[in-house]
Amino acid sequence: MTETREEEIDLREYINVLLKRKGIIILIFLIAVITAAIVSYFVLQPIYEANVVIAVSKPKIKNSLVDEISLEEYKNLIKDIEIEKELIQKLNFDKPPLEATPYDLERMVTIELPKGTNLIKMNLRASNPKLTKDIINTWATLFVEKNKKLYFDEVKKAKISVENRLKYAEKDFFEIEEKTIKYNETDNVETIEDEIEYNTIKILDFKSRLIDIQLSLEKENAKKEQIVKAINEQEKILKLNKSIVDDQFFQQLIPNITDANLKIANLTYVSEEINPIYYDLAQQLIYTNISINSLIVEENQLTQNIVDFNTSLEELKKELTEKKLILSQLNREYSAKEKLYNNLYKQVEEIWLTETAEEDLLKISSFAYEPRMPIKPNKKLNILIAGVLGLFVGIFVAFFVEFWQKGKS
Repeated sequence: MTETREEEIDLREYINVLLKRKGIIILIFLIAVITAAIVSYFVLQPIYEANVVIAVSKPKIKNSLVDEISLEEYKNLIKDIEIEKELIQKLNFDKPPLEATPYDLERMVTIELPKGTNLIKMNLRASNPKLTKDIINTWATLFVEKNKKLYFDEVKKAKISVENRLKYAEKDFFEIEEKTIKYNETDNVETIEDEIEYNTIKILDFKSRLIDIQLSLEKENAKKEQIVKAINEQEKILKLNKSIVDDQFFQQLIPNITDANLKIANLTYVSEEINPIYYDLAQQLIYTNISINSLIVEENQLTQNIVDFNTSLEELKKELTEKKLILSQLNREYSAKEKLYNNLYKQVEEIWLTETAEEDLLKISSFAYEPRMPIKPNKKLNILIAGVLGLFVGIFVAFFVEFWQKGKS
C-alpha cells in the first residue's frame, strides 16, 4: 500500500509540474511549429521531380559481330560525359546564371532498372518544374539518338569488314572445291577399297578353312595314334588250338582209324590264321595317313594363300592410306574454307537484316511532363515533426526548470 501511494504521489507531482510549467511547454512547441512553417514555406527551395522511361528492345536479329549491350551498361552510358556536355550546350546551361557542369547534372539524376522488365527509368530533380521536364526529356532524347547512331556506325564498319573478307574467302573456297573434285575423279579410292574388301573376305575364308583343316588334322592324328596303339596290341598271326573233330580234313580220315583205344575227341592241333582285327586296323591306318597327307598339303597351300593375300592387302592399304591422307587434307581444307565462307555469308546477311530491323532498339516509351507539385519539402510533415520535437523539448525544459528551482530552495 505504501509503494502504491508513493507512485500515486510521484505521478501527481509530474502532472503538477507539467501544469505548472505549461507556459514554457506551449511556448517552445509554438516556436518549433512556427519555425518549421517559416522554413518550409519561405526558406527551403521547392524540389520538383520528373521521370522518363526508356524501353530497351533485344535485337530482333542476333549479330555476332555487334555486341549486345545490357541494361546495366546502358545505365552507365546515360551518364556519358559527352552526352552531358551536349545537353548543357543545347539548353544553354553553360551561360550565366546557371553555368552548370556535367557533375551538377549527375547529382540531379538517378537511374532505376525495374526488376523483370527491359525498361530504364530516369528520375531528375530540380527547383524549376519546366526546367526539370526539359532537362530530362532532352537528356533521354540525346541518349537514345547517340546510342542508336553508335550502334549503326558499328554495324556499318562490321559490314565493310565482313564483305571484304567474304570476297577472299569465296575465291579460296571455289579454288579448293575445284581441286578436290579433280582429285576425286582420278584417285581410284573406291576401286582400291573394293579390292581390299575382296582380299579381306578371301583371307577370312582361308583362315576359316585353315582352322577347320587344323582341327581335322588333330582329329586324324589322334585317330592315327589310337590305331597304332591298337595295332601294337594285336598279333598279326593268331595261333588257335582246335579240335581234330572240327577240321574237315581230319573228319575224312576218322573212318579209316581202327585203333579203338584212341580218343579222337580229345585230340587237338595248333592252327595259324591271319588276325582280321589287325588287318582292319592296318587298312584304317593307311586311309588315315592318306587323309593326313592331303590335309597337310591343303594346309600348306592355304597358309601360302594367306601370306600372298596379306602381302597384297598391305600394299593396297598403304596405297589407300596415302590417297586418303591426301584426300583428307583436301577435305579438311575444303571444310574449313567452306565453313569460313558460310559463316561470313551468314554474317553479311545478319548485318543486312540488322540495318533494317533495329530501328526500335532504343525508344522513349514515356516522356516526362511538367510536375505540378514539388516533392520537397513536405511542409506538413516538417511541421508535424517540429511540433513533436518541440513538445518533447518543452517537457524536458519544464522539468529541468522545476528541478533547478527546487535545488536553489
